[in-house]
Parts: sequence; structure tokens; C-alpha cells
Amino acid sequence: MNRREILRLVGSALAIPALWTLDPDQLLALGRSIHRRAARLRILNPQQSRTVTTIAEHIIPATDTPGATAARVNEFIDLILAEWYTDEERERFLRGLADLDARGFVEAAPSQQIATLSGLDAELQALRDAGANERAEQHFFHRIKYLTLWGYYTSEVGVEQELRYVMIPGRYDPCAATGLGNRGGD
Repeated sequence: MNRREILRLVGSALAIPALWTLDPDQLLALGRSIHRRAARLRILNPQQSRTVTTIAEHIIPATDTPGATAARVNEFIDLILAEWYTDEERERFLRGLADLDARGFVEAAPSQQIATLSGLDAELQALRDAGANERAEQHFFHRIKYLTLWGYYTSEVGVEQELRYVMIPGRYDPCAATGLGNRGGD
């Protein structure tokens, strides 16, 4: 799968309607711009950040290439929560994290973590099978999966090491602003 195919997949399935109209190059440029700005946490507290990091690493684990943790996907997701999500969307996402934290997700053994995420994925699939696509798009696991994919495949790690995309002149240089505004009104 090449960079355009991954970004097309992410763009078509992302839970942020404003992104549906972007072509793969615009989605890549926007993602890289977000990575450049995602240097500190603004919404997630340290426990929530650990939960996001753990989930993201299960979605894209480190193998012969770095995983989601190395791509700092948690910081990417935090910026999306801060600048793109509405208050209602942000609260729904944070409730999903709180539910996992109440289950002791981060402290659980990796096999238990995977079982929990598999259960969430089964819930999501059941919604899709029942034709409840709008509810499926709002489901916590749907959101975190696609934010993880978008964050990873637009990061320096995802672009250069996973996709082996060679940047000209041969280094990672985040894109300049695309002129696309954010939903947060900044």
C-alpha cells in the first residue's frame, strides 16, 4: 500500500467531516503541519496520554519499523482534540478514555489490553453490521483508530521509515501552512 492509498483510506473514513473533501496530498500536508505544532499536551492529562499511547501502540506496534509511540501519535491526537473537535466530540472521546481507565487498561497485561480493544472493535463492527453507521462513526474506537492511522502515516517516522517515502532534498521538512483553517477558530 502506498502513501496515497493509506491517506485516501484514512481521509475517507476519518470521523472529522471537514477532512472528507481533502485529497491525499492535502491530507498529508495538513497532518504534517499538525505534527510540527504538536509539541505539548493541551487536552490530555498524563494518564489519558498514556492510555492513548498504549492504544495507538497496539494499533500500530513497533516491529522492524517504529510504532505509534515513536511517531508521537498521542501528541497529534491531543492537538486534534484541542483544535478540531467540538466540545461534544471531545467529551465523547474523553469519556471513552475514562471508561478504559476505569477498567485499569494501562496497568493490565498486554493480552488483556488486546482483548479489551478487540471487544471495542467488535462493538464497532456490530454497529456497522446493524446499519448504524452514524453511531459507528461516533464510537470511541472508530475515532482513535483513524486518528492513530492519520497521525502515524503523516509523521516523520511513518513517512520515512514505514512508507519509505524519500523526501527531496532527502530530509523530513514539514509542509508550510496549507491555508486550511482549523475548526477551533484560532
